[in-house]
Order: sequence, then structure tokens, then C-alpha cells
Amino acid sequence: MLRYMTIIFSILLITACSNSTVIDTEKKKEKTVQDNIVISEDGKISFKIYNTAGVPEERVDIIKKEISNAYKVIHQFIKTDYTPSEKINIFLLEGNENSWGLRSEIKLYSVRNGKYPLVHEMTHTLLGYGNNFDDSKGYLTQEGLGVYMENTYGKQSYPVHKVMNYLMDKEKIIPINKLIDLTTDDFFFRPPFVEYEDVVLQWISYTHAGSFITFLIDSYGLEKFEQVYNQDQLEKKMQDIYGKQLEKIEEEWLHFIEKNEQELTSNDMMKIDHFYNMNSVIDHINVDEYQSH
Repeated sequence: MLRYMTIIFSILLITACSNSTVIDTEKKKEKTVQDNIVISEDGKISFKIYNTAGVPEERVDIIKKEISNAYKVIHQFIKTDYTPSEKINIFLLEGNENSWGLRSEIKLYSVRNGKYPLVHEMTHTLLGYGNNFDDSKGYLTQEGLGVYMENTYGKQSYPVHKVMNYLMDKEKIIPINKLIDLTTDDFFFRPPFVEYEDVVLQWISYTHAGSFITFLIDSYGLEKFEQVYNQDQLEKKMQDIYGKQLEKIEEEWLHFIEKNEQELTSNDMMKIDHFYNMNSVIDHINVDEYQSH
């Protein structure tokens, strides 16, 4: 009888411990979910982090702070007619693919080595991109502003004007009207990625956009840029707002780069991810494809 009671007690103890373990595990999961939600300071938007890459909690905590800081800057940087989603999921992912910022989700790669362009992607998500994140309004102002914001407030900055100066020396200049034209811009900003040259072409295009938009903001101010960001018929819109033909503004920009920017140093090159790999194939990029009609 005593042995029977001992067995029963052991079973009950094991069951209780198992149930306690399950409950504790569920509580930990619930706490992790709660801990990985960031509410914007104004209470309008919640960001939910999915740690798919399994990075340490310390890294997640850093990203949470970066999300809060980025929101404070971006949502009041310029005013647009876009209303962001109230709930935005941020996925921390393995690998070093291109990160994405869509309406209600952000996909961040390179989180393990700390080289994720959070501010760039949050700029897209919070300020809008095309009509519901399509390519109907091109890429120039959107990607250009993403580069500007990352360089100014993010951690993946690079000397965009210096790189532009380097590209000019290499005679790799893409006319701005090509980067604006909805019949050609996909070729530059969204190449097929069949060859490594496609990666380099996209980098060149983003550098053009980032340098040009930085020049516009620094030279003409945010009020004017605000009126051309993510707009239809961008070339006409820019002429209306800036009071000049696009070619004239482009000429000013290139002259500014040529006159004011120093050469890209070896130290600068070392800080730019994959620079030497890209530089090794840059001469194979066909400049003739960039020329105006």
C-alpha cells in the first residue's frame, strides 16, 4: 500500500512539474512577444519584432531603441499624404540579402553583423512608396531619401557624394531623366540580378539617387523636396517646384560634386561593403545604355 501511494505521489509530482514547466514556458513566450513590441512615442504605431534570425536579446534591445529613435525622426521629417499602417511587423532575418520596407512589414537582413539599414527601410514604410508600395511613382525620390536618412540618422552611412565623384571619374553617369522615366527606371533600380553586374548597376543607381536628393535637400531645403517626394510626373513636378528644367538642376548637382568633393580614399573604400568586388566589375557596365534618347 505504501509503495502504491508513493508511486501515485510521484506521478502527481511529475504531472505538476510538467504542467508548471508548460505554464512557465508559455509565460516566457508571452513575455518575449510583449517585450518585442515597440509602441511609438505618440502611441499611433506598434512595431512587432520577429527574431527569426535568433540574434541575442541584447541585439534585439538595441534594435528596439533604434526603432523608437528612427520613428521620432522620420514621421516628422517631411509631411506626405500617406497614412502608415498602425501595426508594422519587423522581421530579423539570416543572410545578407537586400532588406525591404513595405507598408506593414520590414524585412531586415545582416542583423547578425549589425549592418541592417533600419532607418532606410523605415523611411519607406512610414512615408509611403508609390501607390501602396508599387513602382507607379518611380524610385528616385523614395530611394534617394532612404539613402539620405540612413546616412544622416542611421548606422549604415557612406560618403555618397564622394562615391558619386568617383563614379563621375569613371564616366559612369546615369542621366537623371533615365532614373525618373517610368519606362527605364526598373532597369536601374530593380535589375534582374542575373549577373553580378546587375548588383553593381543597382548600387550605382542608388548612389545617384542618394547624392542627387541630398543635394536637393541641402541646397533648396525640405519644403521644396516635400512637394516632389513620391509624386506623379516627377520631372514636370520638379520643374514647377524648383522653377528650373531638370537638366539645369542636374547640371548644378554635378558641378557641385566636381567642385566640392574630394577623391574617395582607400579608407573610405574599406568602409563600403563589397566595394572592391563591385569595383572589379564596374568597367564592364555599359555606359551607352545610360545615355539620353
